[in-house]
Amino acid sequence: MPLFVEIIIGFIVAVIAYNLIHYFFITRPIDKGHNQTLKILNGLVNNILENEKNEIIEVHDLSNIWGRNIYAFEYVISQCQTDELNGDLINRIKYAIKVANESKRFNHEVVLTDSFVRDKQVHVDLAYLLNSATYEYVLDMRQLNKVN
Repeated sequence: MPLFVEIIIGFIVAVIAYNLIHYFFITRPIDKGHNQTLKILNGLVNNILENEKNEIIEVHDLSNIWGRNIYAFEYVISQCQTDELNGDLINRIKYAIKVANESKRFNHEVVLTDSFVRDKQVHVDLAYLLNSATYEYVLDMRQLNKVN
């Protein structure tokens, strides 16, 4: 076999090996953490809204904005008129997170990083402290909130 063909075959084997290693040690664990986090946070928010007239309109993955391996999601929730008067829904979410964290209901803490009301919709950003990247994201968000 000519040397050129051996180089091409070696290059192809190296690319395949790199992609397999990357998939099994980087992509797959991140996807598992992402799915676990989404399941936990969806369950928490759905439990809060269970007896309410509110419902989840959208869920946005914040790792698309802040970087891969950040386990944080923005929930857009419809707002009842009674909630509009006193921010009651956000307070209920804060309380439910506090209770869940104190009871050690989940393996890691859930943190509310941001909340606001716009266009009769409640927006809450929730993070699940599954790894150090998410923890650093939460610290950054706290620093941002101190500045504002």
